[in-house]
Amino acid sequence: MIKLKNILLEANKIANGTAFTLSSTDPYEYKNLDGTWYTKLKSKDSWLNMKSSLSTANYNDAIKLLINKSNGITIDKPIEKKKDDQKDNQKPTTKSDKSSASINIIIGDSQAPWVFKNLNPKTVQLIDELQEGGKGVGWLRDQVAAYPVSPKVKNVVLCIGTNGGYSSKGSAEAGLFTALRKTFPNAKIYAVQGSWGWGGVSKYTEKQVRSYYINQYQNRGAILIEPPIGDGKKNGQRSDPHGPRIAYEQIGAAIDAKLKA
Repeated sequence: MIKLKNILLEANKIANGTAFTLSSTDPYEYKNLDGTWYTKLKSKDSWLNMKSSLSTANYNDAIKLLINKSNGITIDKPIEKKKDDQKDNQKPTTKSDKSSASINIIIGDSQAPWVFKNLNPKTVQLIDELQEGGKGVGWLRDQVAAYPVSPKVKNVVLCIGTNGGYSSKGSAEAGLFTALRKTFPNAKIYAVQGSWGWGGVSKYTEKQVRSYYINQYQNRGAILIEPPIGDGKKNGQRSDPHGPRIAYEQIGAAIDAKLKA
């Protein structure tokens, strides 16, 4: 393990282009290739150029937040590339397979890993088959319906809805809850309220987003988590939700507290 006080300085000691992760529970990998920073989910193949995808100010804020988040903790050693350069088909240790799902799981879109990062990894698992960036409620409905019935699962945390632009009339959400109750018949359902003020949801307000989750999730039996992921442009935070945020820490703490109750 490498003691970390400054992720940028520490990363400079890692071979150029070598992937590394902040911890064994971090769903993301990072690398610095010729001075350019990239990140990706461990379970995915595509690397995201952090600098080209963000404004200079937001990029700098994201790096500062990573530094602040990682001060004084330990990170895993750099991930060694396989000699045969073949794709690693094994799931990360932070995710479960169909036969050993945790009794507490989190599923959904690209914001789900950032929520998961702030949960207790010993009691909650992010399910690979039920999480993918850029997906909406209809996709999750179909994935849950195809997933093996799991009566041992006691709590399901949803992080979904943002990619639909909050414009749904309810059919996809109704189908999702039908699938959830069939696949996880003994589970309580929790819903993380999404983000607004960026990309395809730039015109939505907090009131509209809260109303969506009340009508489509709470009214169907889900317990809403406070606070929402929130306004990406509020208080100088990133202009999109894919990065460390105080809200994720608050959401994580709220979920952990409910699961302990």
